[in-house]
Amino acid sequence: MKNFQFLLLLSSVIFMISCSSKTESESSNSLSETVASTNADCVFSYIDKYDQLLPLETIQKHYKGDMSSAKMKYQVSKDAISQKRDTYVYTWNSDRTKIMEFGGTKMNLPIPNEIGIKWLGDDLYKIMDRGNPVSSFKAFYHTPTKEELDMALNKAEEKVSEDKNVTEETKNSAMGMAKGLAAGAKYDDVDGLGDAASWDFRDNALIILIGDKTFKVVASVSADSEVNKDLAIELAKEILAKCK
Repeated sequence: MKNFQFLLLLSSVIFMISCSSKTESESSNSLSETVASTNADCVFSYIDKYDQLLPLETIQKHYKGDMSSAKMKYQVSKDAISQKRDTYVYTWNSDRTKIMEFGGTKMNLPIPNEIGIKWLGDDLYKIMDRGNPVSSFKAFYHTPTKEELDMALNKAEEKVSEDKNVTEETKNSAMGMAKGLAAGAKYDDVDGLGDAASWDFRDNALIILIGDKTFKVVASVSADSEVNKDLAIELAKEILAKCK
């Protein structure tokens, strides 16, 4: 119960940070109504067949590393709503690691190689409500400035403090983890893909907007984020080319 309460609080804090992390100077009318640069309906007709959207032969066309030990992980959900968050990835061991801190203890954890699709459908970017999909997408998937983070975290902390049913320890733990996650958010706009696209440095993933929905291509095969980004871009181009 305590774990569930903590996760619920953490999710609420991150949600508040996301909603308020863009300054008011960002005009909701900064971009005209989006026009999908590819057939969005066609791409999303693959909602239950990610493996056809990005088959292994397409991956190996652009990634020349050894995938002999890679395992494909893909389970198609039975209902359409859950299918939007299905994960289809090839994963295998790497020699890369990352340091994570849990409760004050630092741990060195392995980073697996991953290539695939992490979702295909609706997206949280819509909470930004900037008047059209492109503006909302760019407001959500951007690297927050220190000023934006400080303002958002202060608002979140004030809101969390109003909940009298959560212990001080749980609040502090949730805020501490949320601050770490928010501070690590780093995105880079990518031109020429769909209606908008953004590279997520932390997750080594490329998020592409077409119409009002998104798909996410993960490419985590190198310690060099630029290598991963270049691979993800090529894979995204292959996906979009299926529906020109």
